[in-house]
Amino acid sequence: MSNGPYGQIACRCGAVTLLVCGSPLGRGLDAGDEPVTFWPLEAIQVGGGADELDISPDGRGGDAWGCRRCVECLLYAHGEAGVAVLAGDLEDADDLSMAPASSQRRCLEGLGYRLVAGE
Repeated sequence: MSNGPYGQIACRCGAVTLLVCGSPLGRGLDAGDEPVTFWPLEAIQVGGGADELDISPDGRGGDAWGCRRCVECLLYAHGEAGVAVLAGDLEDADDLSMAPASSQRRCLEGLGYRLVAGE
């Protein structure tokens, strides 16, 4: 567990809980213009419900992490980029002191994400 700041996300039914530790890499939009937040992949930890966590290929070269019970997708993990993509803007994700490396940026843009400038 990280000693730094963290946020918690859970699926609708509460069976799976993930922790995001540290600072996000940035914010962006997915292919449908929905807001997303980019985190270093190593910042993601399973907080609870590991037995209910389903990790499946997402068809775009990454993995979708979701709940087996309610079938909600919590994040997309892109190992090549080393980035986890979470839907929405997390309220506690105000610190954008980190930034995606140019290789991460190119990979994410190739997957259809658009990075937006920090506030």
